[in-house]
Amino acid sequence: MTATDIYRQPLSLIDLSLLKALTRLSADALATLEKVETLNVDGFSEPEVRTFVIDPIIKVLGYDKETDFSVDLGKRIQFLNKKRFPDYKFNLWREDFWVMEAKKPSKGKSFGYKALAQAAEYAHHPKINAALVVLCDGRKIEVFDVEESVIDPALHVDIKHLRRDFEKLRHFLEPWQVWFFQKRRIVRLIDKVFDKEFNLGRLEEFRRLIDHRVVAKRSLVLENFRRNVTPDFDQRKEQLEKAPTADLIEAYLFLENPHPMANALTRTLVTRSASGTFLILSRMLPDVPRDVNDAYFAQVVKYLVELGQTRTSTEWLPAWLTTGNQNKADLEAATKRLIRHCLSHFSEHEAWKSILLAANAFRRIFKIMMLGNEAQWHMGALRHMLHRYLEDERSWSQLTSSPEGHVLGMIDGGALRATHQFVAQCYPPQELYRPEGPFKTEVARRRLNELWNLEVALLGNIGNYPKLRAERNLGEMRMTEASGITFDYLGHMTLCYLPQYPKWIEYVTTEHRSPVEELARLGSFRARELLGIDQRENMPRVPDAELANRFFYGDIAILKALRDGYAERSSSRI
Repeated sequence: MTATDIYRQPLSLIDLSLLKALTRLSADALATLEKVETLNVDGFSEPEVRTFVIDPIIKVLGYDKETDFSVDLGKRIQFLNKKRFPDYKFNLWREDFWVMEAKKPSKGKSFGYKALAQAAEYAHHPKINAALVVLCDGRKIEVFDVEESVIDPALHVDIKHLRRDFEKLRHFLEPWQVWFFQKRRIVRLIDKVFDKEFNLGRLEEFRRLIDHRVVAKRSLVLENFRRNVTPDFDQRKEQLEKAPTADLIEAYLFLENPHPMANALTRTLVTRSASGTFLILSRMLPDVPRDVNDAYFAQVVKYLVELGQTRTSTEWLPAWLTTGNQNKADLEAATKRLIRHCLSHFSEHEAWKSILLAANAFRRIFKIMMLGNEAQWHMGALRHMLHRYLEDERSWSQLTSSPEGHVLGMIDGGALRATHQFVAQCYPPQELYRPEGPFKTEVARRRLNELWNLEVALLGNIGNYPKLRAERNLGEMRMTEASGITFDYLGHMTLCYLPQYPKWIEYVTTEHRSPVEELARLGSFRARELLGIDQRENMPRVPDAELANRFFYGDIAILKALRDGYAERSSSRI
């Protein structure tokens, strides 16, 4: 595949891994190109072409001295006893990758043999070894891929149409485009050699050689990574702190944030609560149930605890969290009440409990669908490749991207959308989130039973789900298959966010010791830690009747069917 063909033909995922998307040019860059485009170059000398035409274009392309993408001007190279001085040698990380020669303006529509031969000679110097050769005379630019053709340029751009055609020029000459061109060049050379190979043994030997060489580069790549990339926590924290309050509640609270991000989230919400808590709390904890998940409530607890560090009351709290007046509500009492709900999986509040059970069921179902459906699994790989293509090459998200990570993102997104719809269907039409709209708890139960039966059927269709999960390992830290069946993720997460608040740790271990002990029996390592129980110690198994009451409204048959469907074949436990 040639440098031009790769932008014209249908792409496979492998092709996409060898390309990089362009970013939008700034207004200043476009103004620079407009100035170059309108120059009258009649009578320009070669140095004037370099100064007033080529140099501004180079800046816009992204090259500058003393950067990773630099340019050498008139640096000597030598052939036998002859010294040569290319006008421009462009390098990435101090390695030369392409050359450019300036010429006086000419009336010809294209460059002649002499101009190309001179530049091609420079390109073939072993210290340069470039395939891309560029010529410019102030009126036109021609790009040659000299490994493909020295007759027709791969690209011709008239300076008078520079802005119109600059995207084409960028696709060849921007630093990251050159970097990926070199990778395609390697593939092209493999095709040239092995399209004529007739010995399968030689093919296998070469494959092992390439594998060995690439693996041997691992330590060097890691060193380059440490030198070129820094984790994006500060950037993500800055984005979070600047995000609208609605986004903090409707997006960030639903995510299982690591402690630094969770701390930044709660601090930001508390800061914005300084001028009043009503707008935040009425959205976060409305009087009638809304869509939530385990992470949401655990982080709401953290927010209330943090808010209580600076105030004792709030302008408003929902009736289900207060025992008295909703205005000037006692914040500490409300926090204690929410903690009690979270540690018992909302056993005293059927509507919220139903929504949390639905959120867990949807996540389990979407994971089954993602692992068991080839089209969905392929979509994760496609999203990964698109992320590689579109994101900044040195960004943390691009570097840490993986097909498995995108599958997890699709599971999260699907579960959130489905939970929102579940809640909407449990209200009268047009009454969603209105105080006068009663949540239909019996409808919620019926729909939950449908979800659980669908989940059982999906597991049955797959057959050996544990084996499939192991073979398509997503590297997931969350216990998705156990959450809402034999493991209380809500109670566990709530305890995980409390250790930095000694007062509240003492409160839960004294006033709610029994629920914490039950969480420990359900497998929460944080509960064990708070109770001083060795993580390796065997604890009494929670009876099926208790599990069914906690997660399935007493339906032991559904509990057993799901537990058996997710369990390893050699064991009845998840």
